[in-house]
Amino acid sequence: MRSFIVVGCILSGCILSMLAVHAGAQAYPVKPIRLIIPFAAGGPQDAPLRPAALKLGEMLGQPVVIDYKPGAAATIGADYVAKSAPDGYTLLGAAGSFTAAAVTVKNLPYDPVKDFAAISPVGVSPIVLVVNPKMPANSVKELIAYAKSRPGKLNFGSNGTGASMHLAMELFKMMSGTDMVHIPYKGAGPALLDVVAGACDLMFVSAPIAVPQVNAGKVRLLGVATLQRSVLLPNSPTLAEAGIPKFEAVSMVGILAPAATPRAIVNRLNGSLEKILAMPDIKELFAVNGLEPWWKTPEQFATWIREDVERWAAVTKAIKYQPE
Repeated sequence: MRSFIVVGCILSGCILSMLAVHAGAQAYPVKPIRLIIPFAAGGPQDAPLRPAALKLGEMLGQPVVIDYKPGAAATIGADYVAKSAPDGYTLLGAAGSFTAAAVTVKNLPYDPVKDFAAISPVGVSPIVLVVNPKMPANSVKELIAYAKSRPGKLNFGSNGTGASMHLAMELFKMMSGTDMVHIPYKGAGPALLDVVAGACDLMFVSAPIAVPQVNAGKVRLLGVATLQRSVLLPNSPTLAEAGIPKFEAVSMVGILAPAATPRAIVNRLNGSLEKILAMPDIKELFAVNGLEPWWKTPEQFATWIREDVERWAAVTKAIKYQPE
């Protein structure tokens, strides 16, 4: 009889604990949520995260307060979130460099895959491949053939060694079997101006920066580095369509929480973001800023993060890049 009583007490305790966790998740949130953005205020990541945070606060009944923690290539803010309590009240607004940091930043104090609970991407800014209009290449296939006939003769610009546009072109070189010379610049703008001037042959660059020059006929757009066609550039083929299957290099903005955040909280945040990103006013606001709403389930987002880290690990290994 005593054994039955002990077992009964244990079962009752387990049930009560489960109910308490469930009740806590149901009550969430009961206080303001902090969204840590690891960049300075006014950057491109503000365009998707600020309106998403405002809508999320309205939907959850508690304000989502944006807190900027820039520095050290966006790792200070990310590390702060990784080491925060996993209670859903401290979130990270991660940007494109989040996954690449795993292989480009020396002694990274956190693991982008293991130390975070993926909630959902929020938006994506398509990266496009552009060439100087005098280049005898009107398609990706023609560019590849032209580059292969002149190994080491073409040059490409980027926003810096180890930066997103540099790694995207190194991935292109790997997957296309071409050999081109890298010219790093102090930003995408100066690099693009040299492509316009003909001092640089080609580059990957974010669509919002490239489109005005494309429309003016100053550069030629050959393809978009997304797996599906961009709703912002529906007539432009993807790199996969144009001759490099499974090519993907995107500038992502997403929301994550510390690892071990309760699944019920992750699911609630994810479901709220799904509704927010489907709102017409959000879609319109994103489009004005050259962005597309991008939603995934937590599982899909976690898989994408892992695969993106693996993608850039392969690239940096191939080019013998030394983290800084």
